[in-house]
This record gives sequence, C-alpha cells and structure tokens, in this order.
Amino acid sequence: MKIIVCVDKSNGMLFNSRRQSQDEELRKRIIEISKNSKLLMNNYSAKQFENKNNIFISENFLNEAEKENYCFIENSEIPTEGIEEIIIYKWNRKYPADTYFKIDLKKGFKKISSTDFSGSSHEKITEEIYIKK
Repeated sequence: MKIIVCVDKSNGMLFNSRRQSQDEELRKRIIEISKNSKLLMNNYSAKQFENKNNIFISENFLNEAEKENYCFIENSEIPTEGIEEIIIYKWNRKYPADTYFKIDLKKGFKKISSTDFSGSSHEKITEEIYIKK
C-alpha cells in the first residue's frame, strides 16, 4: 500500500484527536496523485474532501488496502508492514501534538523526491516521497 500522512516540523499528526490543519491545495494534490487508483480513508478524513470520485471510505481501510492503493492516514495507527510507498506532507510550522508519525524513514525507505508548493493555509508545504528499499 501507499500511505499519505501530514505532519508538522516535529512529525506531529494530531492534537486532542484533531488534525492540526487542513488545506484545500493539499487535498487537490492528494486527489491528483491518486486519481488512477483507489484512495482509502476513514470517515473522519473523508469529511474534508468534496470530490469523492476515487475515495473509498471504511473504518477498516488499512486492512482492506491492496498494494497499489493509496491510504490517507490522519487518526489511525500507521501499520508497520505492507507499506511500499510513503508520501509525507510537511507543514513549515510546529503545532502542539499528541500523536506522531513514528516510522524511521532511514530504515528500509529511500527518498525519491522532495517538492515545495504553496497551500491555501500554509505558504510552504513540502511533499516528500519515499519508496521501500
């Protein structure tokens, strides 16, 4: 599976069970990247997407994902196995957080790209793509 996560400068993902930020340009980018595949997520994440053409919503989405599927993870436990690709969107700010992205990308993954773009809520969002070694 290919996972998509959003983190701040400290790899924080959530604070008090709430996403730290939502960004319209980021959502458009996620839809564009996954347009030729399935994009799986839970209902919590799906609420922020208007265009649900390729979005499949399930509370058990990580167990249902196939190798070529994208999984947008915000408030679910990140699996330790079965990940072929990781797309990380990094905010250029540090927010309070109590849930963190904990995968050590130096072990078993290789960065293949890093791109900055302007979001609707953040002047700089960095997209990093990693593949399994």
